[in-house]
Amino acid sequence: MDKIYFCKENDFKTKKLYKTLKSSYPDLKIKRKGCLGKCKTCKECPFSLVDGKVVKCDSNDELYRKLNKKILKKTV
Repeated sequence: MDKIYFCKENDFKTKKLYKTLKSSYPDLKIKRKGCLGKCKTCKECPFSLVDGKVVKCDSNDELYRKLNKKILKKTV
């Protein structure tokens, strides 16, 4: 896993998750960017881009579990 990006426009849904992942995995490239160009998804739900692919869920908890699972798969 090379990069995880969060949209700053989606901060109200993902800011806490971003901070949690950033502190849990300091060696990974986890960034917030102005706009990721996924406006429809951004309005609907929490999401991130993982190596250029959209990962979205209905809740932050679900997104955290999904991202954590992907991170652990790549680091093992």
